[in-house]
Amino acid sequence: MAHPLQELVHKGWVWQGHDAAEQLASDQLVDTGWPELNRRLGGGWLRGALHELQVQHNFQGELAFLMPVLSAQQKPCLWINPPAQPYWPGLHYQQLQQAPLWLQESDPKRALWAFEQALQSASLGVIVAWLPTVDASAVRRLQQAASRHQQLAFILTPWQQQQEARAYVNRLQLQWQQQQLQVAVVKRRAGWPLPPFLCPVTGHLPERRRRFA
Repeated sequence: MAHPLQELVHKGWVWQGHDAAEQLASDQLVDTGWPELNRRLGGGWLRGALHELQVQHNFQGELAFLMPVLSAQQKPCLWINPPAQPYWPGLHYQQLQQAPLWLQESDPKRALWAFEQALQSASLGVIVAWLPTVDASAVRRLQQAASRHQQLAFILTPWQQQQEARAYVNRLQLQWQQQQLQVAVVKRRAGWPLPPFLCPVTGHLPERRRRFA
């Protein structure tokens, strides 16, 4: 006699997180460049989605963390409100194919508008925005635009102790400790949160930073 739980699974009445990942076509997933992160996210970054990266401080490995997916783009990437002007010689040394387009917009509403418009462009690769605050309605609107146009986008926000509900597909926390980057998956598509793991980003750090890592 089958176990009652097995009968519920057979009827499709029990949610199984891994099923959603298995049903995704390979072109919907983008390699993160980090095998352990790929495994934890069910194959990689989901295309047509908005992903949040929470950082404690700028310049603590977050750009090196994104460098594999940025350097794999054949189209120019757009950076909105980066904390410093992109330095193309250094980025080119790290195998970035094209100099990123970048936009500095101090008005939060204009920055969000620019972000939403960029998500609708087929001429851009990955879009990365550094935004201090994004309310739930704005995240939902951005996520809808990313999904509609199959764009891959990241928002870098300050670290949060209390996680407010947002429509991000994945939400990660990045923390630099003892010269290493720890990555915690606090929200992911079709799965539970996961504890931190060490991400070996030092190979993507500028040489001057590597000496102290």
